[in-house]
Amino acid sequence: MYDCSLFGLLFDRISMSRFKYRDRAGIIKDILETINSDPDGKTKTSIMRGANLNFGQANKYLDFLVFCDAVRAANPLGSQELARYRLTQKGFRFLKNVDMWNLMMFTYQHKPVT
Repeated sequence: MYDCSLFGLLFDRISMSRFKYRDRAGIIKDILETINSDPDGKTKTSIMRGANLNFGQANKYLDFLVFCDAVRAANPLGSQELARYRLTQKGFRFLKNVDMWNLMMFTYQHKPVT
């Protein structure tokens, strides 16, 4: 369905993740929601603050999202402060469907034993 293995990489490991507060999909959802909240795009610093990430985490997840074509940098050759990140169609579709996928995963993981 999708060219990049973004969804395979993400959802293959969700059921195995043992994060205390958020899983990978939740962090990516927070990043995409933060970027989507401003039509002009967001700087890396504002994404870090909006998604509650440190610098290393923000770099790791933004590099991954740019590689998978879910996010694009508006001015990648300029200084870091001027670069603004915006959602692509693929990122917008992921953001739109992630709540449904989280509900399906929650239902699957908490299936009653009969």
